[in-house]
Amino acid sequence: MPESAPIRFSTSVSLMFRELPILERFEAARRAGFEAVEIQVIEEGNPAEMAQAARAAGIDVLLLNVSLGDFRTGGPALSGVPGRETAFRQALAQALDAAATLGARFLHLGPSRIGESTREACLDTYRSNLRFAAERAAGYPVEPVIEPLNTVETPDILLASLEQAAGLIGEVGGGIGIQYDLYHATLNRQDLIETYRRHRALIRHVQFADAPGRHEPGTGTVDFGAAFRGLIREGYRGFAGAEYFPSRATGDTLGWLPSLRELVAS
Repeated sequence: MPESAPIRFSTSVSLMFRELPILERFEAARRAGFEAVEIQVIEEGNPAEMAQAARAAGIDVLLLNVSLGDFRTGGPALSGVPGRETAFRQALAQALDAAATLGARFLHLGPSRIGESTREACLDTYRSNLRFAAERAAGYPVEPVIEPLNTVETPDILLASLEQAAGLIGEVGGGIGIQYDLYHATLNRQDLIETYRRHRALIRHVQFADAPGRHEPGTGTVDFGAAFRGLIREGYRGFAGAEYFPSRATGDTLGWLPSLRELVAS
């Protein structure tokens, strides 16, 4: 796909290509036709070794996450948890160094559940952590982003809509963008294009998976042709990150890629 195409495709080497060891997934992603990769679980490998694997494969690292802490096992995580501010700052420092090593463009600051605290207490901590992250990231060639999740799978999620994300960014004074996941927006029953239109000034990156199920396009109800045509029409220019759980071997789930690449390039 020419670099002038309005949307190019990246893939998660944390969720996809898991049939392979982490350092082999970069080459697999490039061979499959992706132009960049995302790393949601930085602890799965050594950043220097992953950077070397990406360079050898000739593929860029677009995004990585600050450590999710105990989020994947049902815990509240780090970013908006009163009492875990020091742990968040330590994880942020490690992630910023990893982003510099990997040459990542975006750094997702991580989700958070409300847990045992009040929502307002969690929001106060989250605002403070966002301000701190924006200040620290200013010295790195990476932009922090935050991502609303869906309330179907995570009813106690702290950040549940782009409206909330935009409001928080305004409160902390900027320096942070939004990561917009079509999967979460679909489960939240949001109009994908109207939601993008309202917040496009803050949206830096788009991710996707079919819904329900969070598998590859074609397994759910999302009309990806309409979604990507709408994003392009509304001015989105950037990557769309495939961040799904393959329903079978990853290579066998990529039938959607050629047709969507052709659609966005036309």
